Formats: sequence, C-alpha cells, structure tokens
Amino acid sequence: MQKYSALIPTYETKKHSKTLAVVHYKHEKSSITDENDILHVYIPFTSTPLTEYWYSLNIPTDSTNQTQCHATGTEGWCADGDNLFAACLVPDGPELAPASKQAYMRLIQLAEQLGYANIYRIWNYVGRINAPNNNGLERYRDFCLGRADAFEALKYAPTTLPAATGIGFQNGGVVVFLIARKAPQATNIENPLQVPAYQYPQRYGPKAPSFARATVIKVQNGFCLYVSGTASIRNYTSLTQNIEQEIAITIENIQQLLKTAATKYPTFKQSICDSLKIYVRHKKDIPLVSQAFQAAFGIEAAQAPVLISDICRAELSLEVEGVFRAP
Repeated sequence: MQKYSALIPTYETKKHSKTLAVVHYKHEKSSITDENDILHVYIPFTSTPLTEYWYSLNIPTDSTNQTQCHATGTEGWCADGDNLFAACLVPDGPELAPASKQAYMRLIQLAEQLGYANIYRIWNYVGRINAPNNNGLERYRDFCLGRADAFEALKYAPTTLPAATGIGFQNGGVVVFLIARKAPQATNIENPLQVPAYQYPQRYGPKAPSFARATVIKVQNGFCLYVSGTASIRNYTSLTQNIEQEIAITIENIQQLLKTAATKYPTFKQSICDSLKIYVRHKKDIPLVSQAFQAAFGIEAAQAPVLISDICRAELSLEVEGVFRAP
C-alpha cells in the first residue's frame, strides 16, 4: 500500500522525526541558509522570538530517504524524497508586484522540476503589509497582484490554488515559503460562509487574493487539513466590532472548514488540532485570544504560539492558521 507523508510544524524539536526546515521569527535580517542539510529561513519579527520546526510526518530519522538541501541566502530548498520545503526572498522596492511574480514563478517551477508538483500550502510574509507603495496601492494588494499574475501565467485554475497565509512583518520585502510533495490527492476546501478569496470584488485590490480556504491531503494514517490564514470575515466583509467578535467569527470559520471537510471525508468528525499559529495586531489582546483558541480546539499553548503582526486587512486585529489531523 502506498505510504503518503506530509510536512507538519512543531514548536519544539522532535527526537524521532526528520526535520527538513526551521523557520525563525526573530529580530534579525531576512535570509535563507543551509545548515547540516536543514533549511533555515529567517523572518524579521520584533516581538517574542519563535522557532518553527518542519518535519516529515511518518518518516523517521533513520529513513533511507536521502535528504537534499540547497540555499543561496535569498533562495533555498530541502527535500527528502517525499516532501519539499522551498523558500525565497522578494527584495523590497517601490512596487512589490513584478518581483513577487518572478519569485512565485521560480518557486513553483522549481517544485515541478524537482518532482514535487503537488504544492498544498504557501506562506507569504509581507513587510509593512498595510502601508501604501509608491503609487498609493496598499502593499498587500500590490503583492496580491504579482502573485495572481504568476498563477495566471502558469495557467492555474482558481479552484486549484493551494491554501495560504498572507501576513505582515515589521520591515522589508516579502518572504515566501511553500511545502509540496510528490504524492497526489490534494483537495481544496472552501467556506460556505465566505466568498472564495479569489472571487473578491475589485474593491479589495486590482487582483483578488489567490488561495483556497484550506487544503486536505491524505497521509499514511489518515488525512491532514491545512487551514489558511483565517479571520473575522463573512462573505467578503470584515466584522470588527471588537476583539471578542473577531475571536468568535474566526473560530466559527475554522469550525465550518472542518464541517465542510467532513462532508467529503467523514473521518474529520473525529479530528484533532495538531497546531495553530495565531497572529494578533495588539499585544494587549494576546491573553484573551490565546485562551479562547486553546479552549475552542483543545490544544496546548506550546502548539498554539502567538506572533504580534499586522494583518492583511488594516481593520482586522486577528488571523489564525492551523493544521488538523483526522484518523
């Protein structure tokens, strides 16, 4: 029987699993390095440092799979024969779209050339995400334009776009990283309470955000649901009366994604929350937000870290992503 593996994040090292990449959120310049056949990605964050370890689910440390790793300082990838982690830095500039398009096309084409065509999750960290570019366009919308142009050039149908996060950091260009694998069988999930992001009206930018609300993949002992960055949005409108409302709507949106996944894969009725990553705009909201999401999804604080960050919409104060596993 075919054994399907995937990449899973953790926030503490795992002794019996092969780490493929480490993402460092810390007060340091953006860079991508290869250290002992592990890819290291550095993203500038001035809040509490966070270290994120990406390891291969179901592939032990003594696996015969040969790990390959390559980094140049601005681009890099690491692969274990089943899974790929790849990253690149987009330089800052008066406009982000042209360089973002080029970076996306390079990363996607690299994954395909290496044989890992099934890209199922992407992260995008955008410096000063809510600030205007030199033409007055918000930098997130500027980035979205370049990303959409890349997917269009590569002839991606909107329904095949993978799950993604778009979030801010303090300064600089854009850091992009993705996970992919050789095995097929990825299924995108949308939230019936929300308009698909790729169908947003033009009031949210010249090109709509290019991602699915979540992606399901088959693994050796069941399924994994990768939830995109999720916020307090109904249809396509932000609901931001207060932080309590943002918490409630965000939790409901994630629960709805689990319900939708369960209509296709009933095993998600017994899913567990493997990890969350929580982004808050205001430090004062951390205790309330942390407690609410730990209680809602039955997860320990160690696997639900919080980063202080600007959110993709200036009016939002909260965004949450996660990974759920089902037997």
